[in-house]
Amino acid sequence: MRHQNLKKIAGFSLLLTSSLLIGCASNDDTVNQNSVDFNHELYDGKSTLGLTGDFPPENAQEAILRGDKAYLANDPDLALYEYIRALSFPSQNNADQAFYKIGYIHQQRGNYDLAKLAYSRAAMIKEDNIQYASSVGIVELKLGEHDIAKKQLLRAVKMDQVRQGKKDWNPDKDLFSQKLLIDNSSPLNAYIGLGIIADLDAKHKAAQQIYLAALMQDSRSENTLTNLGYSYYLDGNLKQSEIINRRTTTLYPKNKRAWSNLGLTYIKSKRYEDALDALSNVMPREKALNDVGYFAMLEGDYESAINYLERAVNTSPTFYAKAQENLKRAEKLQISAPAVKLSSSQRSNSQSQTTVYSITDTSH
Repeated sequence: MRHQNLKKIAGFSLLLTSSLLIGCASNDDTVNQNSVDFNHELYDGKSTLGLTGDFPPENAQEAILRGDKAYLANDPDLALYEYIRALSFPSQNNADQAFYKIGYIHQQRGNYDLAKLAYSRAAMIKEDNIQYASSVGIVELKLGEHDIAKKQLLRAVKMDQVRQGKKDWNPDKDLFSQKLLIDNSSPLNAYIGLGIIADLDAKHKAAQQIYLAALMQDSRSENTLTNLGYSYYLDGNLKQSEIINRRTTTLYPKNKRAWSNLGLTYIKSKRYEDALDALSNVMPREKALNDVGYFAMLEGDYESAINYLERAVNTSPTFYAKAQENLKRAEKLQISAPAVKLSSSQRSNSQSQTTVYSITDTSH
């Protein structure tokens, strides 16, 4: 239990400053609980009735501490409630922390609009805070606002490079070089976010340079490894894609994206049985068979597509409409175009090679 709490604290990112240890504030900093508006634009949890404690917090610092305690106790609604209460006090010395933590909870819930609103307010209060700028950029990327996300993430990375002594760092010249400095205090997600944007712009080599720089700091970063494996797939480097995706699934066997990326890599290599094994880790077998057949069809390998789609239909305990629909489509395409047949060497290579690797080995 203690270990779980430590992990939550680490994920929550910002540590409380020493100012939070100050005792009771002056009477001017005390607010009557009944005067607080809990129909707040940043609150989206359950009804606030019954959330209040036996007595209201005496100041903003106490409200934030209560919010932290509620968050660690797996009660995010109460945490939001307390952080918003912290914003109601006349003294706003810790308002940036409250806004940041409100944004963090909304980001975890997938409420990216509210997360952006809260993060942006924190960043307006402290414009030089690297974590705040990074967080705004990340949720903008989640919202599909790629251009403004890139500007915000570049701003965060530039501040991080300057922090490490590179005062003349120029994002237009140095972003995709091997000279990125990343340490334990760096906003790793900001770098990963810029890599994702580079991949979206089909600048895969540039994206890979960023991911590799991030891995120099944390070689086991799940997010970095997942995106690097997919970047290699997009770039057509199937060998490196397999290596990275296998490493990711070995270290993080519950990572659905990595298993899917590995499956796509095998399909592209026409190693369909390996792809089926990979995809079966994250979906029912009939759906995995359907997906292998569907992507084989997209690759123009109609003979294999029909084989796997027929297996999908036969495997499902009930009528699998999607596989049936794809099967009819593949059969029509096969009539109008020549089937792609595997050579004997390709068939040999398509056999499962799962004995070469152990996906349960997490020692490396």
